Amino acid sequence: MPLGNAGIGPGIGNSDPSRHLQFMVRSGLSFSGNESHVIFQNEKGKGFKDVSSISGLDLKDDGRAVCFSDWDQDGDLDVWISNRNGPQIRYLENNNNNNNNYLSLKLIGKKCTSDAIGTRVVIETEDGLSQTRTINAGSGFLSQSTKSLHFGLGKFKSVTKITLYWPGSEPQEIGKLSSGHYSIEQGFDPKTIEVIGSDKELSPVLKKYDDRTLLAQILPVTSIFNLSKENLTKPVLISITRNECEQCHYQIKEWKESPPQSVELKILNINDLTVNNPNQLELFQITYDHFYDVMDRSIPTPISFLVDIDGNLRSIYRGRIKNETLSNDIQLIESNQYKRRNLSLPFDGIWASESNPNARPLNFVEDLLDAGKITIAEKYIESEKSILVEDDVFPMLLQRIEAIKKERQP
Repeated sequence: MPLGNAGIGPGIGNSDPSRHLQFMVRSGLSFSGNESHVIFQNEKGKGFKDVSSISGLDLKDDGRAVCFSDWDQDGDLDVWISNRNGPQIRYLENNNNNNNNYLSLKLIGKKCTSDAIGTRVVIETEDGLSQTRTINAGSGFLSQSTKSLHFGLGKFKSVTKITLYWPGSEPQEIGKLSSGHYSIEQGFDPKTIEVIGSDKELSPVLKKYDDRTLLAQILPVTSIFNLSKENLTKPVLISITRNECEQCHYQIKEWKESPPQSVELKILNINDLTVNNPNQLELFQITYDHFYDVMDRSIPTPISFLVDIDGNLRSIYRGRIKNETLSNDIQLIESNQYKRRNLSLPFDGIWASESNPNARPLNFVEDLLDAGKITIAEKYIESEKSILVEDDVFPMLLQRIEAIKKERQP
């Protein structure tokens, strides 16, 4: 749900500061003056050197946290950076093609927390030197590095000794251990973890299905998605792909082999939309931003929108979709609002209120106005006026439109 979803836009009556803030950020303004990332190189105990520019990492993203994880499981640490103004997450893959060795330990606590938070591990190598790592809870602003402890071994193919200092327990010692990935359960010997490795083409792109958002609050989109209510005889699935997207090709191939049932399938290509219909592409982007508040990041692919026969957006799918999931979601269209509300959450619980507030298309109109789409906003109002007039602040919305028109007059 986007910031400011409870109020009207900036400059009108009871304006919502959070929506105004969102508008400012999306306009390219920065909380911190477009701060660049900074990276320092350890000069072997003789201080640090600023290598931000030469490394190419001095991106003006207003970074907030950095995390480390051997994401591709090739023995070196990759980097994830979370940002305020740039892409929310940047993934930097470590492709340092050396032949150095490493030791990766995943700890499982028995007498302490299962994640072994607070456990300190000391390893020793043949040269008599030691390295120490500790499992921490949290490693930056709203972030967490991998809880697997990573040790670089250089040319050494093994360690001579490992000492684990579990919280509240006696130290555990383990003898010689070869380079590789291991799990160690408190009090037991290490077990090898089978890894995929970089030669298996492991990609940070999600290759799973069903990254799905079932909307508890439906949104009318016929005028936005260029659909006609009169011609809708069954639900429509609009899927957006791009030529460079591997998962898009997999999805299209699956649909050709087994077309989804009980739905009209429309496959659009971002490369074509960019050239032939950029306005429509921008409307898809605005719709995506409305629900995910992604702060000016490009729409991911593949992404699909499920629209019911009344022209209401019901589900959004990021990534590939299983036909079974799609079929189940189509059946849910006829279910009551309370069931949809419960199924829209990733967890069970007890609601504090039995009421299920309706979606506020007015907020979507606000997003259109923030994007400068005043003509489309007016078209949307005309199409959905019977719903919009029920909102108490609808008159204020009309005032804002008139104010914008007045400002644009020569």
